[in-house]
Amino acid sequence: MPRSSAIVVAILAASLALPRISGAWGSGHDDVMRAVIERLPEDLRAVFTPERTRLAVEKHSHYPDSFEPFLPADVGESAIAALLDAGVKVRYDLHHDHGRVAGFARLVEALREGNPDHIALWIAAHSHVVADMAACNHDPLVHTATYGWGPWKVKLPNRGDFSQVAPLLDLSGSARDPAGGAEAFARAIDRLALPDDGRDVPRQILDILLYGQEGAQFCSSRGVKILHGAATSIDSGDPKDRALLWENMGELGAWAVVRTLRDIAVAQRLAKTDSPIELTPAIETAAQEAVATLLRDRSLAEDALYATILRELPAKPEPGVVGVVLEPTWDMNDAMLGFSSRVQSTATVRTLAQLGRPHATLDVRRLITDGFPAPDRVPLLIIVATSFRNYHWLSAETFDAGLAGYVADGGRVLWVAGTGVLPKSTFRPFAAALTRTEKATLPVPTERFFKATLRTHLPGESEWAMANSPDTPAGWQKPLCPWVFKPTNDAPLVPLITLETGSETHLVGAMTPDRRLAILPIYAVTPFLLRGDDRCPSPAEPALDRPATAILTGVIDRLLAP
Repeated sequence: MPRSSAIVVAILAASLALPRISGAWGSGHDDVMRAVIERLPEDLRAVFTPERTRLAVEKHSHYPDSFEPFLPADVGESAIAALLDAGVKVRYDLHHDHGRVAGFARLVEALREGNPDHIALWIAAHSHVVADMAACNHDPLVHTATYGWGPWKVKLPNRGDFSQVAPLLDLSGSARDPAGGAEAFARAIDRLALPDDGRDVPRQILDILLYGQEGAQFCSSRGVKILHGAATSIDSGDPKDRALLWENMGELGAWAVVRTLRDIAVAQRLAKTDSPIELTPAIETAAQEAVATLLRDRSLAEDALYATILRELPAKPEPGVVGVVLEPTWDMNDAMLGFSSRVQSTATVRTLAQLGRPHATLDVRRLITDGFPAPDRVPLLIIVATSFRNYHWLSAETFDAGLAGYVADGGRVLWVAGTGVLPKSTFRPFAAALTRTEKATLPVPTERFFKATLRTHLPGESEWAMANSPDTPAGWQKPLCPWVFKPTNDAPLVPLITLETGSETHLVGAMTPDRRLAILPIYAVTPFLLRGDDRCPSPAEPALDRPATAILTGVIDRLLAP
């Protein structure tokens, strides 16, 4: 076996034995904690005896990944009272914006008290919640590959499958690689170092509040490179691509290490004062303003997922232009249109480009602030929306009103739905026909859905059996949609897709008779869910597979037919 392949196999074998979680880094939290301890100032290094180091790395660096309450034996009675007062009821709450601030305040108090056990625990817990803000699987594409394509064992172009790639998508797969990953991690920490700049309490708390958004921004510019490097390492063992993985993964880990170290330095300084560490209304307002600015200013091109697919509207009107709506990547699992929707949206755009179909990419923010395009410029909009809700100043009501106006002017809309609600004004014609079983995420129970067949009422191949279960063991990318249509005289609909389980048939995709509105379930356009293709031609460049392409283009043709 070539040396490069042997190294990859060794890393893979070690990584497969490591614990993994759906929240963010799995065993990578151990690596962040080790790197922090190694770089602490001498007085704090003395706190970490061999036993406290073991506990910090193996146990307390995962402390926030539990829904258990805080225990007096771990943190003390006074800390529990302060945490409850801050709205932090269980350990997992430390992940939230206000939870990170509360945890930092406990670190400062532990330093004031001089309790070494509490100091070590709160340093470890803080390293965890900071690291989670830029964890690799918080990138929508990497998350989908880890928790969707991995369990489905989607094949790589030449050899292997994504179940082998997934372990490399945790920091530990690089940080413990003696062939170069460990060195890349260490270099990134040195390169991105953040000293204590003398900041005051409000500035420190504001930065902690913004870690979620800033970490997502840092991560989303690297996720595609990381997935490409990891997949190619398995598929061909190319050393250059493995180095690409090391470099970008190392920077994500370093992002967490340098912020944790800077925060510890600030905490040490603040512990020598009597300054209260508290989240005030003024700081909350400043954070809201900062997030609002970030949401307005961020370019779609900063998301590596989108960078190569963006396409402006043509200067002159062209027939049949399909507009695909995109939303940048925000804080983990935050979105107006749904966290994982970004992957199917990207796959849709790339497939339209591959087919030579006229299309344009539209920024959801510009549609809200500047209005929708005229239907003669963009006769059809495709909106992948596994959720639909307000997000900061991104107003669902404003979007719905603009979309309804676009339809009234002659535009057509294909809405790819998940478990979220539909725009009430725009999709009022569907309201009387739309049903779901209470709390259900699919039209039928998962075990029956997995054995079901999708039948299309479209030209071409009409039957698509399920190849995989949409209810994957973990993740926020699950292609779930509970909606079933039951047309009535008051709500007539044209069938597009039915779900057949043998004993039952459910209408799950439909359009209005005037062909202005259509709804498809997310599982109908999710690559590798339906039987037809089980190989990913280009892992870091998502496109629709054969079943999803046939369904989507068939519906587009129906909507745009003269």
